[in-house]
Amino acid sequence: MRRLGLTLLAAAVLAAPADAIPAFARKYSLTCMTCHDPVPRLNSFGDRFAAQGYALSPDDTTGMTTLGDPLLLLNTSLPIAIRFDAYARYVRTQGGGNGRTDFATPTIAKLLSGGQIAQGVSYYIYLLLAEEGVTGPIEDAWLMFRQPVGIPADITVGQFQIIDPLWRRELRITLEDYAILSQRVGGGAANLTYDRGVIIGAAPTENTAVFAEIVNGNGIEPAVNGQFDGDAPKTGILIATQQVGPLRIGAVGYYGRQRLTPTGASTYSENLTRMAGPAVQARVGNLDLGVQWLYRDDSDPTFTGANDLTVTRGGFAEVNWWPTGRGTRALVTGLYNAVSSPGADYRSLTLNASWLYMRNIRLALEGTYEFEGKTTSLGLGMVTAF
Repeated sequence: MRRLGLTLLAAAVLAAPADAIPAFARKYSLTCMTCHDPVPRLNSFGDRFAAQGYALSPDDTTGMTTLGDPLLLLNTSLPIAIRFDAYARYVRTQGGGNGRTDFATPTIAKLLSGGQIAQGVSYYIYLLLAEEGVTGPIEDAWLMFRQPVGIPADITVGQFQIIDPLWRRELRITLEDYAILSQRVGGGAANLTYDRGVIIGAAPTENTAVFAEIVNGNGIEPAVNGQFDGDAPKTGILIATQQVGPLRIGAVGYYGRQRLTPTGASTYSENLTRMAGPAVQARVGNLDLGVQWLYRDDSDPTFTGANDLTVTRGGFAEVNWWPTGRGTRALVTGLYNAVSSPGADYRSLTLNASWLYMRNIRLALEGTYEFEGKTTSLGLGMVTAF
């Protein structure tokens, strides 16, 4: 039972980057709704499937071959899929004259692959073929070892989102982002999105999960002179979750130092970044609710040596409602963002109405009002994977 608890709770890490991959539907002859509700959002079965290394059970070898070698396990065909998002948008700022229309197509195009590469070892990778009109980088790219050599923990190495154990940012329904998670302060790159490093996830009890991460702390920018991390200090993150009835209660703590040499300076300055905050998620009938609050302070975010402490606070609240029941074609999502940071305050309210044209084609109508800039945006689009 302990092993099962670890497997299910590890889904919080593994499922986060597991974007819609129809390759798995083709491999197992299963409809997309087996794992998604709706695309790209994962349901509980999709969580378990990801936690088991993209397999229906820990010992599943469907679509795999050893080629007669007991030390080899290969996919008989490489699982590849494409995700394509497109929107037509209208944006108007109060007092800014006429609004603007825009065909944002593709908003995002991704090449995705994932699956097993050995018993107990899985991978996931995606390349941004296009984002905002340009070819993007590889973002998620990791290997995950499930309880290697009997260790009661799962180990993930590579590129991933720091906040994956709490929030599946890439699998959100809205075009509007979770603002506090991607917030940067000053000249540094520290936030709770993509970074390079290692995650160790364990389950002390059946309903408890703990994730310890060590990352570079500077995102996933290209290497400079062969170095991905431009300074010596590493960043540590601790995330814990506890299931209490229908509630999943979590918390995140972040501690890291960044060193940067400003233009024209001969020596580096150092910024200490600390973040901490609770999260609560609940599943009640046809409703999923989630709230995150975060406190952050930076000792010298401008890297000038002034040691001017900067405090950022904020969070978001999200609700997903299936008006005709889970697994049906309609979903309504509401998202509220609030960030208070010197020179970068942000508040927005978003409403998204989604309808499945096909299981792997979701049509969406989304409206967002941003309070600080008094900007209204409306978008009509689709999210599809094939």
